[in-house]
Amino acid sequence: MNRNGNKRYSLQRAQQAISENIKQLPGEVVDIKDGMLRVTSSDVAAVLPQPSFDESTRDGYVIPLFSGSDHGINHYKIVDEIPAGKVRVNTLKPGTACRIMTGGCVLKGGTRVVPFENCVEENGEVIISDHLLQSTRSFIRKAGSEIKKGERLVAGGVVLEPMHLAQLSSCGVHFVVVTKKPSVGYFCTGSELKGSSNGLEKGEKVSSNSFLLQGLLTSFGCCPENLGIIEDNRQDLHDLFVKAKEQGLDAIISTGGMGPGKYDLVKEAFVKAGGQVIFTSLKMRPGKSVLFGTLGNTLFFGLPGPPHAVQTLFNMLVGPTLLAMQGVRASWPQKVQASLHHSVRAKRHDVLRLKDGMLVQERGRCKVRFTKKLELANCYILLLSGREYYPEGELVDVYLTTSLCLV
Repeated sequence: MNRNGNKRYSLQRAQQAISENIKQLPGEVVDIKDGMLRVTSSDVAAVLPQPSFDESTRDGYVIPLFSGSDHGINHYKIVDEIPAGKVRVNTLKPGTACRIMTGGCVLKGGTRVVPFENCVEENGEVIISDHLLQSTRSFIRKAGSEIKKGERLVAGGVVLEPMHLAQLSSCGVHFVVVTKKPSVGYFCTGSELKGSSNGLEKGEKVSSNSFLLQGLLTSFGCCPENLGIIEDNRQDLHDLFVKAKEQGLDAIISTGGMGPGKYDLVKEAFVKAGGQVIFTSLKMRPGKSVLFGTLGNTLFFGLPGPPHAVQTLFNMLVGPTLLAMQGVRASWPQKVQASLHHSVRAKRHDVLRLKDGMLVQERGRCKVRFTKKLELANCYILLLSGREYYPEGELVDVYLTTSLCLV
């Protein structure tokens, strides 16, 4: 805690403090068609094996057990045809065969499929040489050979992607238990803010953070609730916190009103409404003015006003918290190393700084550079406290940006 009464944490300590206050949300049952990008709350097992029947892997003829012939040539009477999805004969008797297509069900008594190109068909019979029947390959995929009934398909804490849904459906899973989506309220403070650019007067501006938070919350798998734009007014802020507490939201996020200025009233209103402050500043930039605390069972993040700072702190703190609520494991941003594409001279080096970066592959090497104008960052470059200059090619630590789609 500094002399102003602010609880100033390192990034790592802040993440630890947040982790100690995260509670995983309960599960709910959804149809797998609604499971895209939902997080499994427990393991999901196969209801049906894969394949669910003995399946032909080639177009050919399915025949019964081969016992050898006197002349090296075998004749089998063709009794039916088995296209994929159709079985008209229950049992294959000795001396008979069925045409079968790839994916067709191998009926009882069938022990081998001989590909069409290795056979001769004439007068209602298929003729097959002995040496073809002595191959170790049966061209039959046995039931359950790939996935057994009851085998785990997806572990708990996994974000469901399209191939998961395909696998689950093929193994007879119709419903899956996923973690409830976090309900997150957000509001932006500032008497100068408006909901759109229509009719803006001098000194007013669009509340761009409202759109930013809506998009970020959606990409992290939440149910966002816009609590509006709140003017710099103590009573309005207090009333909002009281109302939000009564709603039982899982988290609340605000932007603006976090500095030491006359109209920075968020912390005061939060505490007056019963909020418990855990930290109010980070030993990094951005992060000089950021509040984390609890309001009953609701987590609260008070973020600064500049959209760039909002996005960075959301990716580093808020987003991972929301992922952890949904049961995603190892939700904190991944740290990797990359070589600098250009030299860097830090204007300020008294504290850790996170700079927008673009991670690229160049000639098999992982390189990173500062983002260009209007370019969206895919990582944050760590410029350490006490370091003023970084030469081109030096390995630096990089935090990857993330979302539910990229976990």
